Amino acid sequence: MNITDYGPLKETKSHFDSDFLYNTYPCSIPLDFTEVPLHWHNEMELIYIKKGCMIVSVDLEYSVVNAGDIVVVMPGHIHSIIQNESDSCEYENILFNLDMLVSRQCDYDTVSFFNGIAGFNGYCPPVISKTAPHYSDLIHYIDEADNICKYFPDGYRLKIRACLFNFFFELNAHFYTHTDMPVHLSDDKMDKLKLVLNYIEKNFARAISIEEIAQWCHFSQSHFMKFFKNCTGTSFITYLNDYRLIIAARILKTTTQPVIIVASDCGFDNISYFNRKFKEKYGVSPREFRK
Repeated sequence: MNITDYGPLKETKSHFDSDFLYNTYPCSIPLDFTEVPLHWHNEMELIYIKKGCMIVSVDLEYSVVNAGDIVVVMPGHIHSIIQNESDSCEYENILFNLDMLVSRQCDYDTVSFFNGIAGFNGYCPPVISKTAPHYSDLIHYIDEADNICKYFPDGYRLKIRACLFNFFFELNAHFYTHTDMPVHLSDDKMDKLKLVLNYIEKNFARAISIEEIAQWCHFSQSHFMKFFKNCTGTSFITYLNDYRLIIAARILKTTTQPVIIVASDCGFDNISYFNRKFKEKYGVSPREFRK
């Protein structure tokens, strides 16, 4: 398995059957992992919290979400998941491509509607609480789609599409506003940050200097460090090491590779340093974490 399969930022692995672009994934924190680092993909994602609570970020805005809440991640938006202190959480990831809802022939009404929903002409809050008005109208169609996916009867694809159309109708009617989206970062800065995160994904297994990443961004070193800290709230080196530790934790949980190999594959040349940083982050040694 390629090392980047453990934690891609811009997900390129196909989540779908080639002819039906819809999949669901049950996930558990901390059983499966304790966090998912900043990443993005071209598919739309709905995160449906089933039990417990966790922290999510969408475009670098962080929120604690609880059982019943829905996180709406539009295509191309940076998002992450973090364990909330020692709390556990079970949630469902629903990933699909909006193209599956658009006719192959030119359908102006449908194309115009989904361009708006995707954030080009307005704003949809990323977190919809179970206490929100009209929440029950919205969640009904997610539950219907989940139920049909338990059995996959004849025509299930039609039913899932129908559920999604109804979901978006309710989303547009009750939660979507035709106002400008709140901006944490400008589009230019967000695009630049995506490129930096993608560079980390592709190169985290080797040494990356501030000079190298700054040159790649066409920034001076001082400007890059300020840019990254303003975007993420942390330094580049701290973020890079934290990313490496997240990937190492996943490898430790899912393989039997020796700890020294895991450390090396994740960009840590010094095993003592790796062990120390790992224990700082997870509270136990890599060997204890694996048990």
